[in-house]
This record gives sequence, C-alpha cells and structure tokens, in this order.
Amino acid sequence: MIGQIKGQMARKLKGAIRRQTDRLFPTRETQEYRKWIAHRVAARQAFYTQPLQPGLLSVMTAVWDGSPLRYLKQLAQAISAQNENGACEWVIADNGCSKRAWRKYLVELSAYQWVKIVRSEKNIGIIGGLRLCLKHARARYVLPVDADDWIYPDALKAVTWALKNAHYPALLFTDEDKIAGKQHYQPYMKPGWDPVLLLNSAYIAHLAAVDREKALELGAYDDPATEASPDWDLFVRFLIAGVAAAHLPDIVYSWRVHAQSTADDAAAKSYVGRSQIAVLQRHVDAMPGGEDLEVRNSPFLAGGPHWGILSRSAGTRSFRPIRFLPGTNLETVAEAARLAAQHGDFLQLISGDVEIESADWQSEVTTLTQLHPDIVMIGGRIHNRKGTITSAGQYFGVCGICGCPYRGRPLEHPGYFAQLWKRRSVSAVNTQFAVIDARFLVETLSNIPVSASLPFLGAWIGAEAWRRRKRVVYSPFLSAMSDTDWEQLFPTAEQELFLQRNRDLIPDHRFYSPALSLTKGFALGDAAYDPACPGCATPFSEGVP
Repeated sequence: MIGQIKGQMARKLKGAIRRQTDRLFPTRETQEYRKWIAHRVAARQAFYTQPLQPGLLSVMTAVWDGSPLRYLKQLAQAISAQNENGACEWVIADNGCSKRAWRKYLVELSAYQWVKIVRSEKNIGIIGGLRLCLKHARARYVLPVDADDWIYPDALKAVTWALKNAHYPALLFTDEDKIAGKQHYQPYMKPGWDPVLLLNSAYIAHLAAVDREKALELGAYDDPATEASPDWDLFVRFLIAGVAAAHLPDIVYSWRVHAQSTADDAAAKSYVGRSQIAVLQRHVDAMPGGEDLEVRNSPFLAGGPHWGILSRSAGTRSFRPIRFLPGTNLETVAEAARLAAQHGDFLQLISGDVEIESADWQSEVTTLTQLHPDIVMIGGRIHNRKGTITSAGQYFGVCGICGCPYRGRPLEHPGYFAQLWKRRSVSAVNTQFAVIDARFLVETLSNIPVSASLPFLGAWIGAEAWRRRKRVVYSPFLSAMSDTDWEQLFPTAEQELFLQRNRDLIPDHRFYSPALSLTKGFALGDAAYDPACPGCATPFSEGVP
C-alpha cells in the first residue's frame, strides 16, 4: 500500500515537472505548431461560412465539482462566443455538484435559453452523465465535450460545414490538439475512418458529432464498464452496426492537460485499462467466431493501457508460400496465385533475401481477416541489419509516388502517435514480405500493365483494392529483416505510368492527413489546405465494418 502511494506521488511529481517544462521551454515543433495553427484558423474562415442551424447541434457535458471550475468557465466562454443566436443547444449534466461556487455558476449558465441543465443528486460518472445528456438533448446531432476541455472559436461552424459536406452522416470526428494553460501543442492530424486502427486505438476521440437517434438506438453510454472510454465505446458500437464515420481533417478541439487528466497520463484514472478492455470485448462478443479471439495487452506497449484483439490459436487460414528474387517475372507469381486461388488460399510473398522475425504471423493474418473481411493484402515492417526501417506501410503521394514516411527511422521508433506499433489501413504494403488473397491477386494481375515489376507490385495492388473498395493493412506483427531496400528498386518509368493511370488516387488522404507534409513524413504541411479534398470528409467504405 505504501509502495503504491509512493508510486502515485512520484508519477504526479513527474507530471507536474513535465507540464512546467512544456510550458516554459516549448520544443521547436511546438513553437512551429503554434504559428501554424494561428495561420490555419485564419485560413479556414474561407471554408466555414455555414451559419449554425437551429436544431442541428447539441453539445453534451457532464460536470462534477471535483474538477477545476475555471476550465468549465473557459469552455462556456468558447461556446457562447460562437453561439450568439442560440442555435446550438448545450445540455449539462450536473453530477451531484455540492460546492457553492459550482452551484452558483450552474445557475448563471441556466440563464441562457440555449443551456439546459439536468441534475442528478449523486455523481453518476461520465457515462451516466452523458447518458442523461443524451436523453434530454433535442438536436439532430450530439457533440460530447468534456467539462475541462476547450473548443476552437469556429468549432461549431466547422462541424456544421462538415456535416453538410458529408451529406449528414450518422457519425463524424475531427482532429485535436492538447492545451496546457493557454498554450496549444501536440496536434493529432488523424487519418480518416479506419476500422483497423479503431480496434487498436481510440484515435477518433474529440470532437465527435453523433446522430442522436442512432446513438439512442445503439444504447450509447449505457455501460458503466466503459467509464473511461465513452467516445471509443460509442464509435465501436457504430462499427458493430456497420456504420462508417466521416472525418473533418481540422483541429477544432483541445484536450486539457492537468494533474487529473488522462491527456497528461493515462494512469491518472486507474480504471482506464478496464474500460478499454470492455470496449474491445464488446466487439469480440458481437463477432461470429469471437470465442477464438481475446483482448490482450499490446506486446509493443507492454504495461500501459494499450490493448488489441488477438487470436487464441495459431490460425486456421491456409497459406501457399512463394519465394522469389526482385527480378522474378510476374508470370511466375501469377501461376502460383492461380494455383492458390483454386483452394481459396492466401499467397505468402517472400523475397529470398528476407528473414522473417514474426513467428506468429499466420495467426495475425487469420485474426485480421476475421476482424475485417474486406482485407485483401497485409504487410509489415521491414528493417535492415543496422536496425533502420526501410518499409512500414506506404501511402500514395507521400514521399514519392508510393512511399513510406517512416523510412530511415530506427526500429524502436513508435511512429506518429505510436502508429508503427499498431495495425492500420494503408495505401499499399511492400511485396518483399506480405500476404495476399490469391484470387484478388489473379484478378489484379490481369488488370495491370504487363511491364509491371515485382518490387512495385504492391502499389498496383493497392490501387486496385481502393477502386474495388477493399483494404490493404499494415501490421507490426509481420516483421522481417533484409538488407535489400525494395523502394530503391522501384522503376522510374513504372512509377510514371502508375501516376498516369491513378492520378485520381494521388495523394491518398484516406489514411494520411491533408494537414501533413507530402515530402517530409508527418511534418506540418500547408496551413491553407482544403478540408474538402477527396477522401477526407466522406467515409472510406460506407457500411463496411
């Protein structure tokens, strides 16, 4: 018990030092971001001109008096400043607040006609409070906002614009950053709707716009076991129902960093891990054959609250391996694919110079294709003997015609928001070590140029998958070592031909934000980008889980 208390005190002290350091000595990246977001907010005034519509938006906030009141006041100022005509409703769940200052301020807020305060005599938690808000909201969409967080001055207009631009989807999410005091930092320019990443990361949290009636139908906020993960649980419920989300690739929400916030330390709430497990277990329980799957702590983020769905067995899917050299004729690959397709097998592509490091890659492929039936190809992380990454998922138009923004990073690098350690959808994967649906490969080979090469085959497969609404996935559980850098073997003429045939797919902003640089992986891009670019605002695969 004493050791536990000491551990908590040490963690709080480290957090306080970290927050002070971030405030007093901002990094170069933070300083650049603060300039960038100021330019971005100014530039997007040309896009977000849609006036707020009465009956469209209800902000929902659960409050309790154990949180700093000043943060709620700052949030109220941010909402009221952009809601002058009262078109947006704000539903506040008073979670048994008893402190005089809190009670007084809630009375002041209730003077606004567009504010609705619903009181519970006892603290029913985040989930209970949001459920109470949901029942009393009246607008078409609800927007859950934490009482200690903040929204940008144009957030409501931006969401209104995005909903209209995406033809009023059932679900929409935005990008976010963090805020400490008045300082913004650590922006998360998110990928678009990606069910694969969603089952490994609550990346969709903050800000969400959710169809209220659909949320009620799906039982949103009715499970106390998901207390620390309300947004993630909500989106997983929609995923189970086969509903895709739209994405607004713009930062309109700031997640507050303070001593009691998980924005600073997930361990600030002891029940975070249990909540995350409950969210993923809901998805497992809803799946046919879910008894073969289990929720486990990620081996790449061991000890922390990071979870994934893994198989209990070695895998039942059959694979037909084919070893080759970079110059192997594609007809040889086609012959192996036709043979594998007769038996409904997957084809394992592996270059002769590759050493496979993942002993359980077959189980991983079986798990992923069970979780996401639209997958046609899976690849992983390839590094050389020096421990340098040469390939880890590729994106059209990023770092070349079809490049990997992680090239040159050390093997132990976690990636952008730990995405190197998480499964995720990508444009293409390296054929140096990959697994592909044999039937899909046979069909693809009949549609691509006869001059196509084996090193660049992954790009052709990725383009065909996109056009046929299929999925290509990167998994860190498929890992291999090779000193041959296949991206150096991409023929220039073939890349130009690929560009001519697939110009409409480049750049691919489904899974790589338009706010990010196309030449320097995950660096800030042009602050004047168009949020309505192809692949941004509309779901990647409407209705496909």
